[in-house]
Amino acid sequence: MTRRHAPLALATGSAAILMLLAGCSAPEPAETAPPEAVPSSPVATPEATASEPALPDPTCENIIREASLEELQSQGWEYQQGPFMIGEMQIDAGVSCTWTNAAEPGGNILQFGWAPLTAAETTDAERALESQGWIREEGDGGVYLTEDPAFALNIDGDGYGVTYFFGDGYAQVADVKQGLVVIERR
Repeated sequence: MTRRHAPLALATGSAAILMLLAGCSAPEPAETAPPEAVPSSPVATPEATASEPALPDPTCENIIREASLEELQSQGWEYQQGPFMIGEMQIDAGVSCTWTNAAEPGGNILQFGWAPLTAAETTDAERALESQGWIREEGDGGVYLTEDPAFALNIDGDGYGVTYFFGDGYAQVADVKQGLVVIERR
């Protein structure tokens, strides 16, 4: 295989793996609201101190959907865990995971990452990426920033390379935009 065809083969292989992994995850259940009831007497409200249990620290094994993790591991994929980076900014509470399969020499590499972000960190990260030529897209529940496909080493079926998603209080990253569906929104 020549160097000119290697990115196409890598993109095709990554897209196939992502479709397989995305198929492993169950669709999100539709949220339905219970009918509004009018109480006949005062109703006690939970105490203000009650809160949801804290999530465990992010790891390569808990930021992706369980079915996707099991599928990767059953096929011999292994990960290397590292810091979550946005350009030069390291988010200490986050994690970035590079998945490879040693049985496939020169094979595919997948990247998934997740980190909590403050509003100020989100603004700084978005501005930094945009100043470097990353392309901004508004999405449901957040903002996508993707590298210019002309410079991407790997692209998905829709032409997206490495893509960050900035949600309310967190960021995700994947080697291609389609890979974001594998990451849990924590």
